Amino acid sequence: SGRCIKRHLVCNGEPDCRDGSDEENCEEEDIESPCEDLFPIPGSEKAAQGYNILTQEESQYVYDRKFFGGHCEYVYNGEWRELKYDAACERLYYGDDEKYFRKPYNFHVYQFLAHADSGFTFETYEDSKDLLDALKKEKSGSIGLNFGISPKKIPVQLNLGFTLSGGKATLKNFTQYNSKELEFVRAVTKVQTARFKMRRDNIVLDEDMLLALQDLPDTYNYGMYAKFINDYGTHFMTSGTMGGVFEYILVLNKEEMRRKDVRTEQINGCVGLSLGITATLKKLQLIPTVSASYCASQGFMKTDRNGSGAVVEDIIARIKGGDTSYSGGLLNSWDGNMYRHWGRSLKYNPAVIDFELQPIHEILRRSNLGDMETKRQNLKRALDDYLSEFNACRCGPCQNNGEPILVGDTCFCQCRPGDRGPACEQTKRRDGETKGHWSCWSQWGSCQSGTARRSRQCNNPSPQRGGEPCAGRDQQSKAC
Repeated sequence: SGRCIKRHLVCNGEPDCRDGSDEENCEEEDIESPCEDLFPIPGSEKAAQGYNILTQEESQYVYDRKFFGGHCEYVYNGEWRELKYDAACERLYYGDDEKYFRKPYNFHVYQFLAHADSGFTFETYEDSKDLLDALKKEKSGSIGLNFGISPKKIPVQLNLGFTLSGGKATLKNFTQYNSKELEFVRAVTKVQTARFKMRRDNIVLDEDMLLALQDLPDTYNYGMYAKFINDYGTHFMTSGTMGGVFEYILVLNKEEMRRKDVRTEQINGCVGLSLGITATLKKLQLIPTVSASYCASQGFMKTDRNGSGAVVEDIIARIKGGDTSYSGGLLNSWDGNMYRHWGRSLKYNPAVIDFELQPIHEILRRSNLGDMETKRQNLKRALDDYLSEFNACRCGPCQNNGEPILVGDTCFCQCRPGDRGPACEQTKRRDGETKGHWSCWSQWGSCQSGTARRSRQCNNPSPQRGGEPCAGRDQQSKAC
């Protein structure tokens, strides 16, 4: 790949080059290291990936997660003293293999945290547009009922028997929910297992990324640089928290709820019982109080094959981290013990659940690659063009406070209940306010007195009938 390594890393007993060429033709030596048999810190591969802020998905590796730089740095796991049972020898013992984990070179800090979940939070939304807005902002005016997870074994195991309409639902096909009178309940909990901080300087890049950088031309070519961004992400992680997120969204049929005289709180309570969530229902004033027998007997916990007549029409699962076999089981059986098993599996396979990001071009400044300033400037320019190309501002205006959404290369408008049409132009409301939306940013102007400027307009659509103007500035400048 052309990477240069220090001479003391040659024949040091472990490969510092991916192809192992630094350990070839070495004299045999007994090199013992306390790190030789240690596992890498959990989640190191996840933090080493790039991140695409448009798709909110991880990309290919940016940091070299297997490079240790000849150092034996390890992290103490405060929860290692967990008794295990050896069936062959019929004895209990402590798992010493989980006492220390080895820290790769690119990690500056890694600290295990005592496992603790944030408690389930239930949020209710009156329509799909409100839910999408909340998911974008990760905040909402919610009911905010907080539940704790019971440490005891709950003798409740309900098979809810839900049938996902049209297969597994995703947030990308929400248009199917526009034609019905629906309500959405979102339940979220987070479990933290560790926090980390990456090295700021002399970063060692993944060798595949290094080769891809070498293939980029010094002259600006948007196609080649956009492919690089598509492969390695728009950003990279600099610090964050490891753990897991268990989130599901219930799609409730309001008409069936009225017909069967079922309240949202009762559904929350039943789902909570089936997951092993303990809540002091009287304290939360969930009246009437639900019980296991009540939940098991209710028709809203069942649905036929096409979903008609069901109170709960669909479940949208968004689960990060942990053993995927457990997370799959959660949505099939809703067994509270299964949830706890999933939570315990997070220490072996955590996801990055909270993080800070830097634009992908900044990693060239922090690496030890030498003169990469021309390619860094090209990558910075390509990132601006890339974010503009895949921004929903490129979609035509949505009327009556519809939300423009860009999925791939297709635009559509997410309408409020009661509005219809490709641009939500058909409405029964009278004198309704329409909020303004920004157009895309213009191209950067020419460099004048060391400054370049660009602008945007609040006309996609413009505020109408007293609607709110666009938030933010309509001018931007940068040094040049």
